[in-house]
Amino acid sequence: MSASALSVLLCLVSALCYAVGALLQERVAVAARQPTVHATLCSGLWWAALTLNGGGGLLHVLALRWGPLTLVQPLGALTIVFALPLAALGHGRGAGRAGAGRAAWAGVGLVAGGLAVLTAMVDTGPGGVVSVRDQSVIAGLVIGGVALLAVTAFRMRWAAGRSAVLAAAAGVAFGGASVHVKAVVDGWGVLGVGAEAAGLCLTALMAAAGLAASQASYRGAGLTVPLVTTTLVNPVVASLIGVAVMDDGFRYGAAGLPLVVTAAGTAAVGLLALVRDRAVREGTGRSEGSVPVASGVPRASPGERAPRLSAHGRPSPDVTRGQSCTKSPYVSQ
Repeated sequence: MSASALSVLLCLVSALCYAVGALLQERVAVAARQPTVHATLCSGLWWAALTLNGGGGLLHVLALRWGPLTLVQPLGALTIVFALPLAALGHGRGAGRAGAGRAAWAGVGLVAGGLAVLTAMVDTGPGGVVSVRDQSVIAGLVIGGVALLAVTAFRMRWAAGRSAVLAAAAGVAFGGASVHVKAVVDGWGVLGVGAEAAGLCLTALMAAAGLAASQASYRGAGLTVPLVTTTLVNPVVASLIGVAVMDDGFRYGAAGLPLVVTAAGTAAVGLLALVRDRAVREGTGRSEGSVPVASGVPRASPGERAPRLSAHGRPSPDVTRGQSCTKSPYVSQ
């Protein structure tokens, strides 16, 4: 097996781990009544999501060992291809209903075709080693960008917009972390021990910032918006840094650039088609469902009359024939 094929295989398994981890993170955010740090740390689902994300990250590191950033990072878009059908299965809709739509199958085909062209266009030649100075500059820019996006998000009142901005911050952080992982892997045995340790510390810092921003982005916005935003921003940031700093690139130089842009656009359109199909099916599922009943209100059994509700949502006492009704002294006559 060639190095590129091994890198692609590791990317596939890594994307599956990330997809399942994202589903668990979204469930933790929905289930938490008070989204505090203590409540999150006490959640078994959150630790399972952290384990899956860690496993996906380890596989991602191995993929970067055998392939360039311009190959590994775009394949992260497969996380959405895996996550959306798994989310539909998790909500009990079944695989057929979740993935049988024409838009969904068309989206999968566009993503697969676009990624296949990008994979074929990647130049797998040896890249350059990033110096400690360049790593520090990249880390400073990434952390500054994440902080700016986080401040912007917390000033927004629109839940979906805040989620998208936080997911973009997570994508920037994860993209920067991938760049540093690649720099550490390529510089192993070339740079000194201190430089490698500094690179690992910067990687851990950006990964932690990305994890925090990612978890916050799932609050009040569901799965689709934050996952798509992070998945699209991550490879863009990492690939741009890889081309600018690590001498990564694509075949045929400027002549192959239009084909690369077309392939990336095709994959992006496919992702949007998957997201739109998912949103339509979620909306259909809600419209077909029953109206939710407030918690604490007793349900009427078959053959019984449903309890009357007072203005405060509490069951009012039933008045039967032969019983007097005592009026409240707080109600005017």
